[in-house]
Amino acid sequence: MTRRLLPAALAAALALGLLPAAAAEPVEIKLATILPVGTSGHQNLMEMRAAWQKAAGPAVKLTLYAGMADGEPLLVKKMRARQINAAVLTAVGLSEIDRSVSSLQLMPMMFRDWREVDYVREKIRPELEARLRAKGFEVLFWGDAGWVRYFSKEPGAYPDDYKRMKLFVLAGVPRQMEIMRELGYQPVALETEQILPSLTTGMVSVVPVPPFLANALQINRPAKYMLDLNWVPIVGAAIVRRDVWEKIPPALRAQLQAIATATAGRIRTQTRAEDDAAIIAMQQHGLVVQPVTPAIRAAWQRLAAQSYPLIRGPIVPAEIFDQVLAALAECRAAPGGTP
Repeated sequence: MTRRLLPAALAAALALGLLPAAAAEPVEIKLATILPVGTSGHQNLMEMRAAWQKAAGPAVKLTLYAGMADGEPLLVKKMRARQINAAVLTAVGLSEIDRSVSSLQLMPMMFRDWREVDYVREKIRPELEARLRAKGFEVLFWGDAGWVRYFSKEPGAYPDDYKRMKLFVLAGVPRQMEIMRELGYQPVALETEQILPSLTTGMVSVVPVPPFLANALQINRPAKYMLDLNWVPIVGAAIVRRDVWEKIPPALRAQLQAIATATAGRIRTQTRAEDDAAIIAMQQHGLVVQPVTPAIRAAWQRLAAQSYPLIRGPIVPAEIFDQVLAALAECRAAPGGTP
């Protein structure tokens, strides 16, 4: 009888707190990013890891894998296969989970400045996060990494000037390749780490990337001409598998989320400043910045408008595309906005 009662007595004592519970296994979040080691973005992630460790103690372990050579679509596959369970991705990678996120990046010349990007992101963020959550992922924070500019091996100003050049396109967006071809361009799909050798061999001759990345990868050396035109912003987010995130107690999750949000603010502030600093640094090494006249800007705006019917639906879900337009109209009508 005593032996039969012992397990029940132990369970009752444990429930009443009379015996110490076994230590719970730590929740390990394995977060991967293509951000190179040593960049400010990577440094901010390191600081977030330290802050998480201080807040969570041994309950949560954040492991960082930076400078991943894998393309973003492959990182998403690795998350689904549980080889990693979190990642910092641009809209290209996030669109592998839900195409709605492409609205923040893959709509050329839709946004004029960071004020508009911030306004639209916050306006549609609940919808984007709900869609990602439904696919099994929670957003830790939203970030960005500068404006895409055109770096080329020979001068170019008008859109037609670039049709004779081979244009780098980030691998993983086949519909973008089709659209570029439909518009008369010669796109070549590559991963980021293939850009510099491909410029050297002539596989590509024009690369649309933000200045901070061009400077970090020394793209400006073979491609010394930069068109001073904001084509699209690079926007992304840090996400984590929902099933892993929900293993963390709710109160602690709220603390970690607050730390991640603060990290995002620092990343946005620093990367935006780095874009301008990178241009100055590259000019000191021979970069030629090609100014954009009103006529040149109007020509690029016509090209962008020509692409919108091809983007709405196949790349950006129609309802999200329309939400972006509505949010932009609100932003421009508000005090401080430019009609």
